[in-house]
Amino acid sequence: MKLWSYIKDAMLENHNQIISEGRAEMTFEEVAIYAELFSRKLCGLKSCAILCGSEMAGSIALLSCFAAGVTAVPLSVRYGKAHSDKILDEIDPNAIISDIDGELTVIRISDSTYKVPQNHPALIMCTSGTTGRPKGVMLSEDNILANVDSIADYFKIDQSDSILISRPLYHCAVITGEFILSLINGARICFYSEKLNPKALLDIISEKKITVFCGTPTMLEMMARYMRAKAECPLKKIGISGESMSTSSAGKIAAVFDGAEIYYMYGLTEASPRVSFLPPYLFLKYPYSIGYPIKSVDIKIIKPDGSEAGCFEEGVLWVKGPNVMLGYYNDPDKTAQVIKDGWLCTGDIAVIDAYGLTIIRGRSDNLIIRAGINIYPQDVESTLKADKRVKEALVYRIDNPISGVALGLKISGDFDSTDDVRKMCLDRLPSFQMPSKIELVDELPKNGTGKIIRRVENA
Repeated sequence: MKLWSYIKDAMLENHNQIISEGRAEMTFEEVAIYAELFSRKLCGLKSCAILCGSEMAGSIALLSCFAAGVTAVPLSVRYGKAHSDKILDEIDPNAIISDIDGELTVIRISDSTYKVPQNHPALIMCTSGTTGRPKGVMLSEDNILANVDSIADYFKIDQSDSILISRPLYHCAVITGEFILSLINGARICFYSEKLNPKALLDIISEKKITVFCGTPTMLEMMARYMRAKAECPLKKIGISGESMSTSSAGKIAAVFDGAEIYYMYGLTEASPRVSFLPPYLFLKYPYSIGYPIKSVDIKIIKPDGSEAGCFEEGVLWVKGPNVMLGYYNDPDKTAQVIKDGWLCTGDIAVIDAYGLTIIRGRSDNLIIRAGINIYPQDVESTLKADKRVKEALVYRIDNPISGVALGLKISGDFDSTDDVRKMCLDRLPSFQMPSKIELVDELPKNGTGKIIRRVENA
């Protein structure tokens, strides 16, 4: 339980610092004591799911699991019962910690079939739970500590900072790169558990004098539209991750939040999650790049023939370091497919340029092959978003049994009709990237973090 010891020592060192949500407030010391006391209720358990309506309550439950040496399986009420049920069916933990009636409660599951892994993980983070079978990513205490240490090396925060955490603790990036990072460095923590509302977030940032905020490009762009008085924004540091970044989005975000250092960051749950970051001084110059590997992480690009790629040669990105997961829960075959000799296959198609910057071209599983031509949705979206009329764009694959693969486009912006959108596409896109189906929408579908939901449609 060295993870808890490390966190607790840091919390007690900054004992008067505050964790808040709405009107509720607790000091770091009070939270540490509460978590340690509640951990006694977890005796005899090996795994606990965490399903709380309050993120503050969920954070205490998470710390209690660390204190008890119990594997935590974070869930989120924001994603609905069906989503949580899928994960519970897959992992089948010993108990569920919930905040029923405003108090943390342990609900034991008597018929649990949870299989204790050989290397007992601190966390099991489930990915791809909205469709298909969830993958339970097992992260050790060492994985988490290594990643927090590497993030702290470049994303420097301290006791003078206040961070607003608006995304659920269901996500690894939030747990590692926001919550634990803040606890260890003594930054004040403010949770926001409501449905994402860019105006509400800006109001809290102003009212609470928030200096640090992390979100997706989509979320930051939405907030940028609501910004009025730039001079009054107290943000000093912004972390952006979870989606690809376009030059257009970067420009809009940087123009509005011009008083803050902006870090574009890349990672995946299987890597605890951070892999690389783009320093603020390069944000506007190379916004399409994920930057350089973090401390302790090595990367390489592997071409389809299995050889390592050279400069500007395309292939799949592999990463290696102490942050790489233990494996997938109860799935050694899948684990063996993605981890080879300590190297983790990210599934992302990438190149490394002459300056050593890594550029993600797209997901190998998002890649659309149309008439033998590789199409990366992010490339098409970035091209369209260069038009000032476009607010959001989503390109997806349409599978037609007669005509074959086609492209669909959901788009929001200043357009009178889909005909106007089609004219813009004809002006900006080559014929093989032209969408066959165009939908003009008010807003693109997003998950609880503000990340745009991709899909495949059958015609």
